[in-house]
Amino acid sequence: MKSATSHASVVAVIAITLLASCGKSPEAAKPAAPEAPKAAVVSDSKIEAAITEALSAPAPAVDDLANEAQAVLAQYPGKTAQDLLNVPEVSTKLRNLLAKLGQDKALLARINSSVDLAAQIKGLEGAAKLDLDIKGYDKARTSRMLQAVLSEEPKQLVAYLVGEIGEAAPDISYGGLDRAPNGVSIVPNPAATPAAPKTNLPD
Repeated sequence: MKSATSHASVVAVIAITLLASCGKSPEAAKPAAPEAPKAAVVSDSKIEAAITEALSAPAPAVDDLANEAQAVLAQYPGKTAQDLLNVPEVSTKLRNLLAKLGQDKALLARINSSVDLAAQIKGLEGAAKLDLDIKGYDKARTSRMLQAVLSEEPKQLVAYLVGEIGEAAPDISYGGLDRAPNGVSIVPNPAATPAAPKTNLPD
């Protein structure tokens, strides 16, 4: 079972990723407790099951969200996906969404689980984290991201992130890419690795 500190770290990673371009960063999370490396081989079926579970969450007012996302895209035609997270219509809802997500340990655990599965099939040992580059998103993917944010519903954001991780898994594992075409990269998380003990050497 992951600690509250680990859950805080997940929110911090998501917030840093999604808010990077606005010059504001969330409070630094405390280092998580060390975890033993996972040696188990994870099957594709387990990854697909985790993605399906996340994507099965009900999505209220899908048409309204799609229309709202399209309105944002039309109002700011020259902005990247990351730029759009900082426009007034989106930034307030993003912060509200991240605040809600930070209180939901079950949803944070779902993100952790998806990252862990992807890290295992990539062959990473120890703690890992999601590194998401959204600057190169096309219009369709930007719209999906915006809908998740504009919903202010944590389940929507988690479903979106888990879906992105699942889509990237073949490219970053079997394909050998450091970063998938959809901007997802799974990288070691030094912040969750305990520092080496200091040794006092004699003068």
